[in-house]
Amino acid sequence: MEFCVFSKLFQSMDADALGRTMKELGVDGVDLTVRRGGHVEPESVKEGLPAFQQALAAHDIKVSMLTTSITGRDEPHAVDVIEAAGRLGIGYIKLGYWRYKGFGTYKESERQIKAALEELTPVLKDNGVKAGMHTHSGKNMGLNAQAALTLIEDSDPEAVGVFYDGAHCVFEGGYGGWLMGLDMVADRLFMVAVKDGGFFRTGSPSDSQKGWMPMVVPLDAGMMDWVEFIRCLKEIGFAGPLSFHSEYQGWLSFREMNVEQITEQTRKDLAYFRSLMAD
Repeated sequence: MEFCVFSKLFQSMDADALGRTMKELGVDGVDLTVRRGGHVEPESVKEGLPAFQQALAAHDIKVSMLTTSITGRDEPHAVDVIEAAGRLGIGYIKLGYWRYKGFGTYKESERQIKAALEELTPVLKDNGVKAGMHTHSGKNMGLNAQAALTLIEDSDPEAVGVFYDGAHCVFEGGYGGWLMGLDMVADRLFMVAVKDGGFFRTGSPSDSQKGWMPMVVPLDAGMMDWVEFIRCLKEIGFAGPLSFHSEYQGWLSFREMNVEQITEQTRKDLAYFRSLMAD
């Protein structure tokens, strides 16, 4: 398994600073944002991605995978991003999101997504790149492992798979759903997002968001059974990227952190996860 850190919450750092920070954290690489507002803008990927990769390499840090917004072959710069990844030996990309459009729309959205994945597949295969559908909770198509597997079931398993997210699968899977979902996608598992979460009672009666709300929490404080999770990954021989998401900002986080605090919490998360892997 390849340890990497999602660059989204380290967006204030340039390539050199990011490389130094990742080196100090002791990870193998970066899950690099190549999307609008990311570390590399899609329109500049041909020049920007090689330069960013080179700057990271100066610190012995690789680009383990790309986080993109790609949902179709004909989108601006989608092919450019995939081709750039292939040229640079970056074997994995995260796809973008298809929003759920409301009751009565699911089947048509499913049909459209399957068609989009079919059109993307030749580009992915020609460039030796694997694309993962992120299991993102809420009103997103593919909100959990089971839903994602249904959307990719007709796609080439060498090109399109699942990017399994621990926290989001707990949000949508509760006690046993995350485990059975992981079992279901085991032979289509490309990448794993390492983060944890749970439901916490919050808010007052006058608040717009109140009651039992999902929150991202440190790896030792959520609902995920990481011991069992790691055992399952070892059992299936998973060797892809483990992307530590460190999403400790925004409304979903248990608290708001600055980049220095996020770095320190990431260090703790990594130490905790590594201790469980060693057992």
